[in-house]
Amino acid sequence: MILHNDILSSRNNPTIKWAASLKDKKGRESSGAFIVEGEKLTYEAISCGLEITHIFILEGKNEAVIQKLSEYQKEGKLKQCEVFVVKPTVFEKISTEIAPQGVISVVKHLDFFRRLDIIYKEEFLKKPAERAIILCSVRDPGNMGAVIRSSVAFGVGHIIVSDDCADVYNPKTLRGAMGSLFRVKVTRVSDLSETVNQIKLVGRRVFAAELTEKAMSVADANIRKDDIIIIGNEGHGIPGELSSLCNGSVYIPISTATESLNASVAAAVFMWEQSKLEG
Repeated sequence: MILHNDILSSRNNPTIKWAASLKDKKGRESSGAFIVEGEKLTYEAISCGLEITHIFILEGKNEAVIQKLSEYQKEGKLKQCEVFVVKPTVFEKISTEIAPQGVISVVKHLDFFRRLDIIYKEEFLKKPAERAIILCSVRDPGNMGAVIRSSVAFGVGHIIVSDDCADVYNPKTLRGAMGSLFRVKVTRVSDLSETVNQIKLVGRRVFAAELTEKAMSVADANIRKDDIIIIGNEGHGIPGELSSLCNGSVYIPISTATESLNASVAAAVFMWEQSKLEG
């Protein structure tokens, strides 16, 4: 751990300007890094062995936080991490929170998040028993974060997302995931149709979560634990060309008093249903 003694007071400091750029997707992609806010998420990221390059601490909180970071350092962690204490106005420049908690970390992009432009069956879903879910055009980062959190809770180890889904490193996604992003594999694919085809080629079934004439209730569809459900955009659903490639369509029976479920809630229900199954 490299602790800088001077308290940063300039919002124009190059390091501060760079950290602030990570609030935007363009900045995150060009730097290959993202920001994590709060003590809990920072300590969780450290415990998970993520590569943390910088930690910014709000002046006044530094003594307790640095003491905690020193404990991690004794465990051989944070070897190359730079730690800065900053003034409130400087902290506000980096933070995305309305009520900042006083600690912001910069984390290198995760090894278990990847992007695939070309899908081959021998490379994709190498673990036949690995549970997975597909998100199609889920653009709300809060929903994305909630799905990630539920996936860890219900034993789903792989989330496959379309190119137009919300950025997993978006601060709102991270807040919704509550640290679960550090424990699940995410694959962003450019062609969901080809992805579904390749999944079927390795002997697994894919179902579209949608209410159509031929759709079956999840309770009656004989869903297996290794089946993969596609959750679509709340407003537009799942494209017909993608749905037609699936093994079938399933829905969650709900009261007629409401039209549909939130995408993240629907995903959680399907994952919970599958978690109860044997094999």
